[in-house]
Amino acid sequence: MSADTGFLKRGIKLSPRQWFAMLAVVLVVLLIGLLVYLLYFLGRPEPLTSREATKGIQPVWQVYGPGVGTKPLFDRPMGVAVGERGRVYVTDPGNNRVCVFDSGGKFLFEFGRFGVAKPLPGGKMSYVPGSLNYPVGIDTDEDGNVYVASFRNDSIEVFDADGTPLRRFPDPAKVVGRGSSGQDGAGIAVTDVAVHDGKVYALDQYQVFVFTTEGTFVAQWGKPGTAPGDLDHPNGIDVGEDGTVYVSDSNHARVTAFSPQGEALWNVGTIPKGISDTADRPLQLPRGLTVLKDGDILVTDAFAFCLVRVSSDGKVEGTYGERGVDPGQLNFPNDVETLRNYVVIADKENGRVQAVRLLD
Repeated sequence: MSADTGFLKRGIKLSPRQWFAMLAVVLVVLLIGLLVYLLYFLGRPEPLTSREATKGIQPVWQVYGPGVGTKPLFDRPMGVAVGERGRVYVTDPGNNRVCVFDSGGKFLFEFGRFGVAKPLPGGKMSYVPGSLNYPVGIDTDEDGNVYVASFRNDSIEVFDADGTPLRRFPDPAKVVGRGSSGQDGAGIAVTDVAVHDGKVYALDQYQVFVFTTEGTFVAQWGKPGTAPGDLDHPNGIDVGEDGTVYVSDSNHARVTAFSPQGEALWNVGTIPKGISDTADRPLQLPRGLTVLKDGDILVTDAFAFCLVRVSSDGKVEGTYGERGVDPGQLNFPNDVETLRNYVVIADKENGRVQAVRLLD
């Protein structure tokens, strides 16, 4: 009998410590295999199903408010902006505040308080710096500062990234430029705001106003009417890298592109002939919009319950979404902003903000 054969017949005898060491090695190998599986498979996008993706939208996360405090829910959120470190800033007009979330939808903090800058006869002024009165549009600058359209205070309230008040402009008690639709013709009944290259662009009932980021008046354009550059209650504005200004001309059911000097470049959409005009059109009620990385414009269409993609030369490229209350569905969406590879939507009548992926 050979030595090897004898060894096999006698079997392998291990001490308890040797058995423990062998078991530890096996467990380490299994753990490494599990980690490889998690990183390779679970880190990849999951296959889409008809339930997960609807009409070109794949839901990522939804928030319905801070979830804490005396007002844990939104009251019809209307504006979204993305700031430094991927923070998502949301205007909550019914609660006169801005709520802030991280890029994954986790609530961080809120700021703003109710305050009246221009009381009606018999009313009382309660404004202090940082007060908001029905905040709607919102944007951030390259330094992380936050610009909020305080609609009923006829002004823009500016905060730093953590919600500390910095300044307010224009003065709601003074006429701006040639005048505006603010109460008593002073200030601006501002519906949306965009910040680009050191300038702040603000909308009122029929005009675009331009200021420096410190609040100095620069220019204004627009007037009532139906000509290519006329406006009727615009509610969305953003600026492209080349300085082109894009405006949601809401009651005209169109989007207009302006040169940096205010010259109308093109319109997309058709003006309704009256309240009974129910004809199909590219846009029903465009509201907030944002310029995408490729230069296209993404528009929220509140009455069509979808997002509309428009090329930088004014052609409709596609639509995303449908009406509903499930994740990824929309109910009178009011604003949209890019967040890394996603977009975030102020889903107004669903009382939430959604982060979604758009599918081509």
